Formats: sequence, C-alpha cells, structure tokens
Amino acid sequence: MPDLIQEHPIASKLDQYTFEDLNHLAENDYLSLDAEKLARTSPHEIGLFLERLTVEEQRKFLQRLSEKNASNVLAEMDAENSAEVLSAMREFRAARIIELLDPDDAADLVSKLDESDRIRLLSRIKPDRAFVLRKLLRYDPNTAGGVMTPEVVTLRETWNIGEALEHIRKIPKKIENVYNLYVTDGDNRLLGLTTLRNLVFSEPTKRVCDIMNTQIQAIACLPETDKNAVANTMAEYNVMDIPIVDEQNRLLGCVTHDDVLDIVQEAATADLQQLHGAGADESIHDGVWYSVKKRNPWLFINLILAFLSAYIISRFGSVIEQMSWMAAFMTVIANLGGNTGAQTLAVAIRGLALGEFQKGDGLGICGRELLKGLVNGLFIGFSGGLIATCMMHNALMGFTVFLAMVLTMVLSGFFAAFIPIVLKHFKCDPAQSSYIFLTAFTDVAGLFIFLKLGTCLLLSR
Repeated sequence: MPDLIQEHPIASKLDQYTFEDLNHLAENDYLSLDAEKLARTSPHEIGLFLERLTVEEQRKFLQRLSEKNASNVLAEMDAENSAEVLSAMREFRAARIIELLDPDDAADLVSKLDESDRIRLLSRIKPDRAFVLRKLLRYDPNTAGGVMTPEVVTLRETWNIGEALEHIRKIPKKIENVYNLYVTDGDNRLLGLTTLRNLVFSEPTKRVCDIMNTQIQAIACLPETDKNAVANTMAEYNVMDIPIVDEQNRLLGCVTHDDVLDIVQEAATADLQQLHGAGADESIHDGVWYSVKKRNPWLFINLILAFLSAYIISRFGSVIEQMSWMAAFMTVIANLGGNTGAQTLAVAIRGLALGEFQKGDGLGICGRELLKGLVNGLFIGFSGGLIATCMMHNALMGFTVFLAMVLTMVLSGFFAAFIPIVLKHFKCDPAQSSYIFLTAFTDVAGLFIFLKLGTCLLLSR
C-alpha cells in the first residue's frame, strides 16, 4: 500500500510526507519535520513509520500532531503498540485521544492497557464515553460485540421522510456511519433498514416504514457471534454493515465494512503464519525472544517428525549402498509429494475459513482430491519416469520413479484434505499445524514408497 501511494502520479503533487521521507528524516531529526505538512500526511504512512521506533520516540513524534491526528495514527497502528504509547503520554492528552477515537477503536486500544492505566484513563474521560467503552469492554475481542460500534443512526417507523431528514441533520458530525439507517420501535427493537439515498429520493409525505427493508432482521447477529462469522455473513449478503442485537432483538450497534476488512486481513495473516508454524499475531518488527517463543515449539515438533524421514532412510541403508544413484531421486519424490499436498492444503484451509465445507462433505472432498492427485501423478510421474530413464539408461528405474510419484501424489492429495478436516472436527485450528504434519507425512510416505519399490523391483531382479 505505501508503495502504491508513493508511486502514484498524484502523490508527487501532494504536499505531504511519504514513508521514505519519514524514514530518512528520522535518521537525522524528526522533530524538524514541517508540522503543517505532517498534518496532511496519511495516518497509515505515519503509523507504519512509528512502528519502527521505540515507545519514547513514538510519544515524542506524536507531540508534533494534534490530538485528532494523533488519534487517527494510533487507530492505524497495532492496538498493543498504541496502548504502550498511550500509557507513556500525559494523562490529559491520552484521555482526550481516547475520546476522539471511534468507540470500537477506543475499546480495542483500552483493552490492551494495563488494568491500572485503564482505570486511570477511563476515570479522566467524559462519563458518557466511559460508560460506552465499559460496555464494549465486556465483550470478547473476537466476537461481534468486541468489534461493533454503538454509534448508529436510528429512525422511527412512524416518521415521515421530512421528519427523518430533520432528525439526521441534528446528528453530531463525528458520527460517520450515516449511509445505512436502522429503523426501530419505541423499545429500540430492530424493525428494518433504509438508506440515506432512499430518504433523499422519496416523497416527503411517505413514512419510513414504507421504504424500509425488513429482511435485515434475518442477518442480524448476537454480540457473542464470532467475528469471522460476521465477516462471512457480510460477504454472503453483500451489505455495508451488520446490525448487532441482543436476544430481545434490541439494537446494540453494528459492525461496519472497514472493521470487516480488518477482520479478514487479520484472519488471512494468522492462517498464513500459523500454517508455517509462526505466531498468529507475530510481526516482522517483534523482538527476538518473543518470536523465538512463538516459533520454537513448532520447530521442535518439526525436528521430531523430520527424524522419521531419517529413520526410513536408515532402514534402507543397504539398498542405497548398492544403488547410490537412487539418492538422486529421493528428493524429487519428496518434493513432488510436498508440493501436491501444499496445493491441496491451501485450498482446503481457505474453504474451511470461508465456511465452504458443509456437514457430510468430508468424504467427497477427500475422494476428489485423491483423484486429482492420481491424474496429476500420472502426467507428472510419466514425465519424471521418462527423465529418469534417459538419465540412467534404465527403463525399470524410470518405471520405479513413475510408480513412486503416482502413489506419493495420490496419498499427498488425500491427506492434505483429510488432515485439516480432522483437526477442524476435533475443534483444533487447521491452520495451526496442518502444514507441519502434512510435510512430515509426505516425506516419510514418499521416501518409504520409493525405497520399497526400488528394493522390490530393482534389487529382486
């Protein structure tokens, strides 16, 4: 994203700093930055830059910004990092920044504060905002309630269009989400939804109930709903935001599209990193010891599983001694099996994440992936066998490579679908360890199949 901004033709005409500008000036003296130009700089750019500095440097840098601009920058940064910076600020400025943040962003940030800092700062902000934040903090951060904003615009079904528009004009300007307008009754129960566009283009004498969409009630979520399920619902129904209601259908707030984008990005990042044994929330800028603690357990498991491959090879030591050229093809078999499994695993993890798997689909999916592995194995195995025949001038060796590739790729395709489905069934995160177990299996199975076939077909002649 920063590169796109900096390389865009319009960027050169904007009187603002780029990420490279900030990074270069930081080596000299970032306090010399022009305040007005800095105020026009994208909060995202500043946030990326600040994450490279120490907390004290971040605090000093933010002093160059107004409280509003500082709040925008902190909203772009990692919540834990922002909380550390907020704790280092003067109490009055920190409290003011919390008040300027959107409620959902403020709740995320405050939840990362130490308990003493949280109590201290909440006591300094306005009572009505503190009340809202305390309510949001009761929800798990990974639920709909933890990511929703309570600032929604509501209308009464009995109002005419003129009354509704007059009500909207009185809404505080700080409330940004005025595109979707929720219709409620006197007890704040959700009845329907209309849009600002519908209001503007409707006859003033019409009533709100005449232009509202009541189907929105079907996709309303409880605050305890997992946030990933909310994101999937928004994608499925193609709506701008999702209403959050309690068990009595009273409107509590909504999850907006920008929050869903963050949810999707976070989930995709976590799955990708966990798939290879890194921490779900790990960043490239994290400290050495923090990353080591996240990665080391899975590397140790990988070490144990890797010794299974070494054990298989040791059991066929005599075969390799008699036909040392077989060692040249062992890595080929293992690599093809690993790549076949990785392709299937990527699709399977994505399907599980998006809820594409339905109950009873497991057997059919595994069967299809087995057939895909077979077809790919026949094509790739034939090519591999032909190459082996030409290299070794031995047709039987080529046939051994062909057969080993086919069997290895068939098993890899099947187990790449089977492993994440089984982990999901036992309430384990499929992205957390599927790749490590699959790699160990494909290596062990591929080596065993190839060496066993070599023993039976080549040494038994």
